[in-house]
Amino acid sequence: MKLDQKGFTLIELMVVIAILAIIAAIAIPNWVEEVQQENRNEAIDNTRSAIQQLYITALTTGGAYISTGYGSSLTAYTVRTTASAVSAVYTIHAPSGAILYLDSSQVSCFSIDGKGFPTTTSGCSIPTNLTYPLIWSVTYDGQNVPISVQ
Repeated sequence: MKLDQKGFTLIELMVVIAILAIIAAIAIPNWVEEVQQENRNEAIDNTRSAIQQLYITALTTGGAYISTGYGSSLTAYTVRTTASAVSAVYTIHAPSGAILYLDSSQVSCFSIDGKGFPTTTSGCSIPTNLTYPLIWSVTYDGQNVPISVQ
């Protein structure tokens, strides 16, 4: 019988697998939490960018509106000009599940004039319960976060 055998014993392999299982049990929940936090931050940041783009477009072109598309893979905010002489379209994406609110009402379409005041356009009406200043917020993963636009 040869005593010069090479390789690992079953015990050594089981110890390595146990160590890897412990590391995975610690790392995976933390990784999942980090991914969820990053999606939440992306939803907040991209929603803020869409609202800021709405105001910038309205003030520079004489009016604009934002429409939201809630899909299974993402939320799309589309900002368009209302002025016929100027054509500008901006699309900003946020993670699926991001919901835009204005004064506690979910937004599907909202229009403002060239001075930044709400206005009615085709397909967009002024919500009846608006308060001034307008209070924007986004809900993502059960958390409602106010959006400051300044």
